[in-house]
Amino acid sequence: MRASVREHADGEGHLADNRVLNGCRSLVFCRTGQWLPKRGAAEAVADSEAAFRPLVEAALHSFERPRGAALPLPAADVRRFLDRVATRVDEATQAPWATGRRGHLDDGPRSCL
Repeated sequence: MRASVREHADGEGHLADNRVLNGCRSLVFCRTGQWLPKRGAAEAVADSEAAFRPLVEAALHSFERPRGAALPLPAADVRRFLDRVATRVDEATQAPWATGRRGHLDDGPRSCL
């Protein structure tokens, strides 16, 4: 997951909306241990992260369009969001439940958001 987040943060070959929505999926996975579809993950992040709600909603709107007609998203906002995602993923990999000190990945609460 960390490698995917880094790749999406670099932006090479990925549309901005897809980068944001995959970041949402990573955040929700850190919190719940479950992979959600992009829309479900985006809705969960928009509900819990008011500062990123406009960006996430814009990414959803863009993602509904044909891929060749994706809308541009503010590069600085996308970068700031993906930096937050990377930080949360890194924190999650250091948590006791992720490193086996308390058992399996599914043990314990998530603190990615």
